[in-house]
Amino acid sequence: KGTSGKRITPGDVAACMVHVDRHTYLYALSKYCLDDNSRTELNALAIANVKGLGYVLTENEPEDAVERLGLMALSFAISPSRCRHCKGTGQVKVGDKVEVCQKCSGTGNMSISVRRLADAMGVGRWRAQKVWLPRFQLLLSDYQVRDDAVQRVIYRGLMDG
Repeated sequence: KGTSGKRITPGDVAACMVHVDRHTYLYALSKYCLDDNSRTELNALAIANVKGLGYVLTENEPEDAVERLGLMALSFAISPSRCRHCKGTGQVKVGDKVEVCQKCSGTGNMSISVRRLADAMGVGRWRAQKVWLPRFQLLLSDYQVRDDAVQRVIYRGLMDG
């Protein structure tokens, strides 16, 4: 239960975030509190994180492709695209049964298309699919780990009162 009775306020979330690293803290503020006042610093942390992975560019890829990848993953993690097929629920009704949505694999979110990734990064579709998409998905999984950490500290923080 939050400080405003039954709701959890942005202040409640921020108060619980003292137990996470700076990147996760700013990410949580942006995603859950809709506070983008520190977005410049968050973007810089996302870029530093992806640069630290040591990805090498080919000669025909833009010099800022790695930075673009980091910012795209951050943006997608903060506000993913809802699946149109299941309307974000992750489930669809088939006859009298409810099944996992095959379009989004039950996540409720659509994955980024190879075409969109290639266009945003300025690379060819083959390279986007074979090289950059797995890297993008790895970065998204890192943000999922951050989401899980945020959920844990919020739960603990609100339980402790």
